[in-house]
Amino acid sequence: MLLTSLRLIKFKCFDDSGDVPLAPLTLIFGRNNTGKSSILQSLLLLRQTLDSPEYGPRLNLRGPLYPAGTYSDIVHQHLTKQHVEMRFRLNLPRRSDPVELEFKFCSDEPQSPRLIRLKIASQGVMTLQIRRGVGKGGPYELVIGGKKLGGEKEANFRFPVDRLLPLIGHEPPHVGRPSESRKQSRDLGREVLEELEAEIGNLRAVGAFRQQPSRRYEYQGRMPDVVDSIGKNVVSAIIEDSTRRGRQRGQLLKSVNRWIEQVGRVRLMPLRRISSSARIFEIRVRDTDSGSWANFADVGFGIGQAFPVLVEGLRTPPGGIFLVQEPEIHLHPDAQLAMADFLIDLAISGKHVLVETHSEHILLRVRHRIVEAKNKARRGTRIDPKMISIIHIDKQKKGTSRARPLALDELGRVENWPKDFMGEATEERMAILEDMATLAEPE
Repeated sequence: MLLTSLRLIKFKCFDDSGDVPLAPLTLIFGRNNTGKSSILQSLLLLRQTLDSPEYGPRLNLRGPLYPAGTYSDIVHQHLTKQHVEMRFRLNLPRRSDPVELEFKFCSDEPQSPRLIRLKIASQGVMTLQIRRGVGKGGPYELVIGGKKLGGEKEANFRFPVDRLLPLIGHEPPHVGRPSESRKQSRDLGREVLEELEAEIGNLRAVGAFRQQPSRRYEYQGRMPDVVDSIGKNVVSAIIEDSTRRGRQRGQLLKSVNRWIEQVGRVRLMPLRRISSSARIFEIRVRDTDSGSWANFADVGFGIGQAFPVLVEGLRTPPGGIFLVQEPEIHLHPDAQLAMADFLIDLAISGKHVLVETHSEHILLRVRHRIVEAKNKARRGTRIDPKMISIIHIDKQKKGTSRARPLALDELGRVENWPKDFMGEATEERMAILEDMATLAEPE
């Protein structure tokens, strides 16, 4: 994973989120309406903008992944004169020092928010900026190491009409004497933007609201290469997997069955084609306890909601990012534990998972697996605290929120446990015991 942290400034509920470290498995907790979703939404905004070439160097706020509304809806406290900033830290394959990447956007209503600064910095390399010139609609200019090198033509960079990210060319001869330090900055800029585009392009996501199972499915042909946040195409992915030719046929179905049996105690049966003249299929599942089968539309609602999480998580390419909101929704506690094992397995396999969740059971299973990995007699996983990032979002005064990283030790203990974090169940049990003791007292 290239992205190792992000920071949001003046974005939605965050005046300044603070540093949000990202790991192979990142769990984001917090009360309702504190801003957990905003972290995932910042990445979804970038993906849907990269998928929308007509927007150019502007944020697409009306895409299918995150219909954000207007600039007033995404800027902190609706103060449209403020600038929204998204800052990222990246580790590049061929560089030892981390790279800081910053996007800054401003309101440009009625048009979409405009990029006004792109900044790339790393140790030992002069900082590169592409920023808006004088005036609200001023042209972009290139600045390296604090020196202005001119506009797009003069400094040899440009924003194509179909790209959010600029193309940075080599230093033109007329800029002056060739500079090795400026060349390094340009090379770094090109590398960062290419790697970021590839990383965000491999992103997959499943939102909190997923499409319910249907009784019949018409296969439209090859799967579209788009982010499927509602699970619209997950059955088509299974159909494509089951009807392809070659040795890889049925691998996705096999992997899904491995996990759906643990999460829902059912297995997908072989596909049934309803008609030989039409590409219409029926999905059936078999209960692993009773052996009885049912149409996919008739299984428990929780299984239908977990299914897109399993399919899209497995379809995320190695090294890719998988965003998921509330993977535990409508699941029994034991199924939530199994879902945690699935997310852990994705992380171990080289995928990078960002989870927005309310589930205490998911956190408990992650902590359990960390301890288990240290226990030589019961070692069953290869996970350790360095592979986990736990973020707690809390709302502070004046309605602003802050992200707080929680530290895990090798025994799965949270070293800086926030006050009132997941203490409701314990408090309720204590209240029951106190009331029971009161009732037992003689009058």
